[in-house]
Amino acid sequence: MRKLQALGGAAALLAALLLGGCSQTAVPATPEQAATAAPEATAEPTAVPALAPSTNPLTGLDDGDYTGKRPVAVTLRTLDGAQPQWGVASADVLVEGVTEGSTAGLTAIFADVDSISKVGPVGAGRDLFLQVALPLNAVPVSIDKNIYASNLLNTLGYQDLDGYHIGKAAFAFDQGRQDAGYREENCWYTTGELIRTGLTNYGASAEGDNTPLFRFGTRPEVSPENRNGMNLTVTFSKTDSEQLNYNTGTGLYEKLNADGSPMTDADNGQQVGFTNVFVLYASSGIKDDGYTRQYDMTGGTGLYLQGGAWEQINWTKEDATGPFTLTDADGAPLTVAPGKSFVAIWGGYYGQGLTLTAADGSEQTLPEKPVLLESGVSDEAAAAAEEELSAAQRIIDAQAAVDQAKADLADALDELQEAQAACDADSENADLLAARDAVQAKIDELNQTIADNQAILDAAAPEGTPAPEEEQPAESESETPAE
Repeated sequence: MRKLQALGGAAALLAALLLGGCSQTAVPATPEQAATAAPEATAEPTAVPALAPSTNPLTGLDDGDYTGKRPVAVTLRTLDGAQPQWGVASADVLVEGVTEGSTAGLTAIFADVDSISKVGPVGAGRDLFLQVALPLNAVPVSIDKNIYASNLLNTLGYQDLDGYHIGKAAFAFDQGRQDAGYREENCWYTTGELIRTGLTNYGASAEGDNTPLFRFGTRPEVSPENRNGMNLTVTFSKTDSEQLNYNTGTGLYEKLNADGSPMTDADNGQQVGFTNVFVLYASSGIKDDGYTRQYDMTGGTGLYLQGGAWEQINWTKEDATGPFTLTDADGAPLTVAPGKSFVAIWGGYYGQGLTLTAADGSEQTLPEKPVLLESGVSDEAAAAAEEELSAAQRIIDAQAAVDQAKADLADALDELQEAQAACDADSENADLLAARDAVQAKIDELNQTIADNQAILDAAAPEGTPAPEEEQPAESESETPAE
């Protein structure tokens, strides 16, 4: 089918919400972007309750010595063909949110660089994920990045590790994956050793301070009758809806892909699971480039799921280097259970939704979605733009269907003449009769296709436009099929 070429005003509006995919290309900054894209940095991040230096700052688990170890935040590709990704099951935290278009981006964060055996395919850096990585003193790892991420890092003088610049010194290519049919961009990965090498080339280090992600501590056990948060569906767009389902046996929320399949690690086949699940509501709009999502990352409400139960929370964040501060609905500091976490940053704009069900299947009443930023597009305007665009595409598709059916019809009529001639020569041959009848059925179907799609074209024609002369349905030259 031909695609819509001239989209007009409706498509321009819709593109602000749905422009496809996470681009890998960084565009040069305009003076306006350079002046406004990066938030002002504070000299020191806001303090949060400290863990023992040896405790994992991302999970709160005492499972190793993390003294003087900087976390590592690797952006992963998520577009079609990127799954399964390496390292998603071994990561301490996964952060997901739409940065461009309609497919959510993903960042895997590891507390210890030496724990990374393989992670990828590595994607382009985005400023949204830097909002989570920078307060941790984490090393951002990506292949390319957009202008907003570049501006933010440059303003802060913060060294990242970008394969677009450092190349194979810190990144490797999986030839076997490409041989299996994966596109080249979905075959690049990195390892803990490669990351260390890349940092050395920049004169940087994986050693340094780390900051706890949350206020970790012991939480009361959730009884079966209080499991009101068992199955969460996060709809990032109409084509990207993912589930996290609580497993009472493992005590983990197991993640599914948008197609309903288990999200597994390409490195070991393990399904991805989390002790904690967060949905952070953030008011959203569109940045000045017209397609990158803008989020208010200073605070909002949200959901916290753990142990099969959920509660409403509130969160605040001072700036790009400031940590998240979480409280319960009453304003008391939120205690987070030790373990791995999934964090969804969710704008609630047109096409996005949340559904949460309890153990008995009842759907929960969730907090109202966040309000749009001034640059956002209202649901009504977005729906109208989508309908206008869909209507224009239906006309193009209908015309293409008519043209194709007419072309096929000419060939089918020739086939029918041949089939009829064969039947005339051997009128008692059941196979020839069946073949002739099959061709006639095909002609009838093509005529119906032409009629149906011509009706769409006629209905869409402006008033006063003369309708094209309709061709009569093609008929065979034969009389009623011989018995």
